[in-house]
Amino acid sequence: KDGYRVVMADVPGLIDGAAEGRGKGIEFLRHIERTKALLYMVDVGGVDGRDPVNDLKILGKELREYGSSGIYGENEIGDDDEGEYGEEMRRRRREIMQRPSLILANKMDLIPEEEAEMGRREELLFQLGQVAEEVGIVVEERDIMGISAGVTGEGLRVLSKRLRQVVKEVG
Repeated sequence: KDGYRVVMADVPGLIDGAAEGRGKGIEFLRHIERTKALLYMVDVGGVDGRDPVNDLKILGKELREYGSSGIYGENEIGDDDEGEYGEEMRRRRREIMQRPSLILANKMDLIPEEEAEMGRREELLFQLGQVAEEVGIVVEERDIMGISAGVTGEGLRVLSKRLRQVVKEVG
């Protein structure tokens, strides 16, 4: 409402093995080198049978592996990444997992009411936090959020405020 803007890059299609060149993962992962913060979004609605906890595990694993080496060696960043620019990209790649992060559990509104009443939402957020720690995603507990980006808009105002804070903090 106040005109504050945040530039974001959507990195779809990360699959298990992306850091080793499987699928189009490397093309997407290279865009992450220029980011200052990361926002992981997993689908908790379950409409397509995916496991959001496993999805986050794969995302974290691929970023960690890409950040540590990927398919490029220390001296193989790429022909277009020479000199000072290439050195900056190597540094950023090594620091990927240390960047401020938010984890979003999207489609929370699709969790059946009876499961929500039994604490399913809280359980999912807790499990996402455990997996984040396991794979090396640096995230504060308050930055693991449930949202509904589509139908209800649940959690979007809180996300917007927190995202703004994170972006301002990293400058």
